[in-house]
Amino acid sequence: MESSNVFYEAVAKKEVRKLRIMLKDSLLVDPTFKEFKELEKTASSVEDLYDVHDGRPFEENSELWDDAYMDKIMVQVVGNFSHERVEHLMKVVRKLRPVTEKSSNTSAHKRSSDRAGKSDYQAQKERDQANGNYREAKIAAGAVIGGVVCCAVGAAVASSAAAGAVVGAVGGAAAGAIVAYCTIDERK
Repeated sequence: MESSNVFYEAVAKKEVRKLRIMLKDSLLVDPTFKEFKELEKTASSVEDLYDVHDGRPFEENSELWDDAYMDKIMVQVVGNFSHERVEHLMKVVRKLRPVTEKSSNTSAHKRSSDRAGKSDYQAQKERDQANGNYREAKIAAGAVIGGVVCCAVGAAVASSAAAGAVVGAVGGAAAGAIVAYCTIDERK
């Protein structure tokens, strides 16, 4: 297996959140979970990598598992990286992304080169951004949209463009905060 330098650096720096993200991403990159197991072994020296399960129940009916549910668990596992949640996520990934002969024969090197040399973390971040699953992107979009809407409303209500801009900035910040809260609330 060819682990990226980014992962080893994160282990050395004990960057728990980054390690969790790269570990959960590896479940999608390699549906055989061999990469996950190797990365997990490498990161085993990092304290607090795993959490105690927070008690949130899982959907046990596999007929109800879909990509939206998997995305929800992917988000939750970063915040509560418990053995129970990781094992459940593996079951979900295995059902939704079954291992085929092609996927089991695909090497980690080929997967890495397919992403033009990007680390698993960077590639997943780009996918999350493109799919709208990246929190900072949602916050920025909320701030921009809120700013435009509030600026238009502020200009209509206020007697000057400067007052409209102030209302727009305040409204944009509020919209960004609401999007951030909603994004964080999705993890529940």
